[in-house]
Parts: sequence; C-alpha cells; structure tokens
Amino acid sequence: MSLLHLKIVTPENLIFDEEVSQVNVSTGQGTIGILPNHINLMARLAPGELVIKKSGKQNSMVIGDGFLQVANNVLIVMTDLATYATDINERAVEEAKKRAEAALKQTLSDEEYVETLANLEKSLAQLKVKRRHKVR
Repeated sequence: MSLLHLKIVTPENLIFDEEVSQVNVSTGQGTIGILPNHINLMARLAPGELVIKKSGKQNSMVIGDGFLQVANNVLIVMTDLATYATDINERAVEEAKKRAEAALKQTLSDEEYVETLANLEKSLAQLKVKRRHKVR
C-alpha cells in the first residue's frame, strides 16, 4: 500500500513527520482530500480541521492560516497553528473568542482589525473541532 509523507510545520516546531494514508485539510477553497501520489499542488490554508488517516485510525487537528505543498508524494503543511483536537482547552479558547469579539466592537486600526479577526477565526475553528470530537 502506498503512503504519503506528511510534515506539519509551525513557526515554533515540527508538529508531525510521518507516513499516512490520507489527509483532509481546510483550504481557502474548501476542504480537500490528499491521497498518496497526489498531483503536485500548492494551496492556501484556512483556519479549520485537518484530519490525518493512518493505519485505519483517524486523528484530528485544528489548523490556522498558512500554505500547503504537495510534491513527490510529500505533503508539507506550513501553518501558524496546529493543535490536536484532544489538546484544545475549550474554556481558554472560548475566553479568547469573547475577547476578540469585544475588541472588534472597538475602534481599531486596519492592522489591529485584521489581526483580531484572524484570532477570532482561529478561536471559532478550535471550538468547532473540539466540540465535534468531544467524547459523547
């Protein structure tokens, strides 16, 4: 069985570096699935879910903004946020979401507005992923 080499990189760390069978990832155009031997591709990431399928198991992560590149059966995900769903602190993210929403009601410079909006989008993505994968 052919596998795809996945690397997930943030500015701080190499988060993941293993062979996988499939990756589903949020992009600016929607969610895409990447299988082994995928055609070469570059895409902009959108805050959302990244699903890793390996050995019949599935792990979910939340990702932030960034880019992905597929070339020669290697998928590199470069993002400013990559956290496993199980590691998300729902209470802390909910508080960050509330702070961002309150800040958006204030008078902000263009730069502050864009940064605050990006933080809100990441908080919403984390909450969505965490709540989707809660133990029922």
